[in-house]
This record gives sequence, C-alpha cells and structure tokens, in this order.
Amino acid sequence: MAFLSQLPVFHLLNQSRNPMEQWDSDELIRTYLKNGHEPQKQPDPELIRTRLKMFRVRMFELEKLRARILPATSYEFDRELAAVMYKRKLLLWMSFPIRDLPAEILTTIFRLVVWSSTGADQATQHRLWLTWVCKRFREVALADSTLWNSVWFRDSAPWKRSLAFIERAGTAPLDIRINEKERPEDLPEHLTANYPIITVDQINIILDVLIPRVPQLRILVVVLEDMDVIETFMRRFSSAGPPEILERFEMHRTGAPYLWPREKSQEAGAEYPLSGYPTPKLRWLSLNGLSIDWNRLPPTNLRTIDLRRMCVQACPTPDRWSEMLAASPELFKLSLDAAGPQWTAQRLESIRAIDLPCLRDLIIGDMSCLYALQILAHMNAPRVMSLALMTLTGQDYGPLMEMMTGRFPEVRLLQIQGMELNKTDVNVRRAVKWFESMPRLKLFKFSQTKPYLLEALLADPREYRTPDEMEVQVADGQEETRPIICPELEALYFQQQGDKEVSTIVKGRKELGVPLRRVYTPNTNQPNVTPEEMARIREHVGQLFVIYHMLVTEEEDVIHEEMANSLGLAVAWRRYKR
Repeated sequence: MAFLSQLPVFHLLNQSRNPMEQWDSDELIRTYLKNGHEPQKQPDPELIRTRLKMFRVRMFELEKLRARILPATSYEFDRELAAVMYKRKLLLWMSFPIRDLPAEILTTIFRLVVWSSTGADQATQHRLWLTWVCKRFREVALADSTLWNSVWFRDSAPWKRSLAFIERAGTAPLDIRINEKERPEDLPEHLTANYPIITVDQINIILDVLIPRVPQLRILVVVLEDMDVIETFMRRFSSAGPPEILERFEMHRTGAPYLWPREKSQEAGAEYPLSGYPTPKLRWLSLNGLSIDWNRLPPTNLRTIDLRRMCVQACPTPDRWSEMLAASPELFKLSLDAAGPQWTAQRLESIRAIDLPCLRDLIIGDMSCLYALQILAHMNAPRVMSLALMTLTGQDYGPLMEMMTGRFPEVRLLQIQGMELNKTDVNVRRAVKWFESMPRLKLFKFSQTKPYLLEALLADPREYRTPDEMEVQVADGQEETRPIICPELEALYFQQQGDKEVSTIVKGRKELGVPLRRVYTPNTNQPNVTPEEMARIREHVGQLFVIYHMLVTEEEDVIHEEMANSLGLAVAWRRYKR
C-alpha cells in the first residue's frame, strides 16, 4: 500500500485539467487494476483504519481551504483533494470483506461481471478468473450453473474447456455456438493447417455431449465448412429429442458449393427436418448454404427469418412460404439472400399477400428481378423501417423499384449495394418516385451505386408527375414551394463510388436548403477517395467521419432503437447493444 502515500507524477489524475471531475472515473480504476501487483499478504486492518482516518481528516481540511477562497479556485487544492478521495476510495475497496458476503450476493456480483463482458473471449476469461481468485470464489462460481451455460467452442479440439463449461451448466438452459477458426482471406497455403476444419468424427464427439441435453438448448448457432459434417449434424440433431425451449437456431455452411445443391434437395427442401419434434418456442431461424424439410417444420411465430444460398428445389413452396408468414404475425426481420419461396410462373396479382404488421427490417439480395417481385408480392409490410437491397446485378431492376414505390413509407434506413439500373427516362422517373415515397428516410448507405440513381435525391419531383398527380394550382401572387425529396435525410454512408459522385449529392442537398449533417466512409474505402473529393465533401457537410472496424453510426443506432421502441422491445434492444 506504499503507493497510497503519494501518487506518481505520471499518474493520470496528476495530469488531468479537471481532477475533481475525474477522480471517481472507471478509467482510473481500470488503470490501477491493470498495472497493480498481486497482494503478497493480508493487509493489516489496524493500519487500514488509521490511514482511512488520516484521509478523512485531510479531506475536511482541503474542503475548508477551498471554501475560504471562494469564488476563487485553486488547481493545487483541487488536485490534492482529488488524489486523497481517489486513494481513500481504493483503500475502502481493497479492505471490503467481499469473501464474507453471503453466497447469494456474491453470485449476483459474479453474474454482473460475466454478463457485462464485451465479447465471448472476455466472458470466458472473466469466468475463469473468478475461479482462480480463492477457494471461496471458486465454490460460489461453480455452484451457479447460469455462469457457464453460454458456451462458444473457440478452443481447439477436443474442446476440453467448452465441454467442461457444459458440464458446469448442469440443467440450466444452454446457449451454444460451434464454429471453426475463421481463416484470413489471404492466408498462405502452408498456414492452412493452423485453421483445421471440424471433421465428421469430431462433430460426433460434440453431438454425443449435446444430444442428451437437447431439451436444455435455448440458442444453437453452428458454423461449419464441410457438407458431410453439416449433414451428420442435421441427421443426428433432427432425431435427438424435443427441443422444447429452443428459441434460436442458426446453421451456416461456409464451404463450396455456393448454393445448397439440387441433388441433395427434394421438392420442398432437404432430407432432414430441423427437428422431428415440435419447436413451440422457436423465434429465430437462420439457414445459410443449407436447407431443411420445410413440410416438417411446425408452424411457429418466428420473429427472424434469415435464409441464404439455396437452389430453387431447396426452398419452401409458395404455399408453404405463405403458411410460414401467416404463422408469424410478430415477424420483425426478414432476410433473403439467394433464397426464398420457390419461383413459379404465376401472375403477381394472384399471389396472396400476407400482412406483416411487425416487420421492421427487410433485406433482399442476390436474386433476379422477377424473383424479387414475387417475394414482395407475398407480403404486405407498410411499417418496414430498414430496407437493404444487396448485390442485385446482371439485369435491369427498374420494375422492382417501381413495385417498391409507396410500399415502405416508414423507411428510415436505406442500404443499396450494387443495384443495377439502366439509364433510361423510365428508370430515372422510377427512381425519383421511389425516393419521394420514403419521406422519412434519415440514413442512406450505398456502394457501387449508379450516379443517376443518387441524383434522384436532387430532382424536382414535380417534373416527373403525371397530370393526375399535379398539385392544386397555387393562388395568384404566391410562389409554389419546391418539394424536397427525402426532406429528413441527414446522413450518408458510402464506399466504392466514383470521383465527384458523393460531393455532387452533398453540394446539391446544401443548395436545396437541406444540408446533410454527416457523411461516413469506412477506413478501407479511404484509399479509393481522392483528397480533392474528401475536401469537396467537407466543404458542404457538417461533419465527415472515417469509420473503423465496421462501427455502427450514431444515426443507425438511433434508428434501430426506434424500430425496437415501435414494438415495445426497447429493453431487449438495450441488452443487445451491451
């Protein structure tokens, strides 16, 4: 405790301009814990009590001195008082008899430690550290099964740590994630052995532990490369027993071929069902690069449907798809990437549209225009607030834009990545009308987007209206106000755009009297933007930010919270953010 006598010169508190505002900050405590040494012996209780009294007396003296010189202030008084309060806080913290607390209170503290972790690696580290402090901590931690019921197989085979966590979880609900080590894209061939894929024999070892615990599974996320391993997992899991509390099921195949192959598909999906038993609590279904027997999927009120990379034969039939949507009135997110209902040559008008009043997040990607039109025909979702159109290339998607016009008036976040649109008068009009039909748009994210689509944000919509759509003539002597497309738009997020394309939009919005507050671009895109273009953007926008590590923008965070609030899910959203 020698350090408590005087703080070193380099201490953060001695370097602070406002020590009275920072002495109680979490940053100082974290710095102390990171740099401090392990105690070698039990502190002397009498010495601690004596020093606490000394600190208390000095606090009163300094507070009196500060009061005498008011309204003047003294940086020296403030710094010394902040240092005394900081040292007193540490001493109280170090002398607190935490090991004497009842097990129930210690358990609550341990849960807060683990549940406040940022990421799976830190959560694993925190749980292990709790068991290493002392015998008392270890006994309390091991007795609480909920500390161990979230297991991510990030250790190497034979996964002794992960399997030990499952044993410690006892009969608690299990949240399981299984995946192989992710290989870097530019990994040299001679280093691939450091990133082994899971084999059939190895997945059977994991399944031997999981299958008796299927009734305990609450969340199951599996990411595997090999198709035979995927099929082995699905075959054994589908017949293992009733997943009575399963809420979230994700299965991702990362290897070739890109689509789940036709030869492994039947008329309505694959050979194996998700489960041969009812899944009454299933709310989240994500299948990426594989399929299931859709006819054996019990109707359930899904809140998230995420389907990717399926051949036509692996998709549910249109009738089965309609049944799934009708059984999911609380559907919040629908993501379809090279997947969806089977395409049939029927008129769009004959498709029964299912009302989805809770759908807020819609993603459509990597599909033909006709297929996308048919997907939209299956739904009526006027409350969508986040719309993403991804990798729609190889043909003209003008008809899709026309069909979307007026369908999603509540959109706040629009994302376009590589949407093909031929430059014709018809398509320019479609683009203007489409953007005009989203008056509440706040954030527009785009990549590889045609400039004439972007320029629709600067157009005068009156020039594209038919005589029937023209407004009533204004009174004599009054000027007609020029309507603004997307008047609430306040931020752009761009990457992989041509020179002057973004600055043209930013400048044009400013000249219209609706300047953008912020423009974002990822750091990976910065080399593609000339310094001149960056300067032009800064000239006409409030702030220009370069985003690192795919951070979520402030606007996007606000929009997602608004989406959650619209359905009373604000508490769940705050937990997700943490």
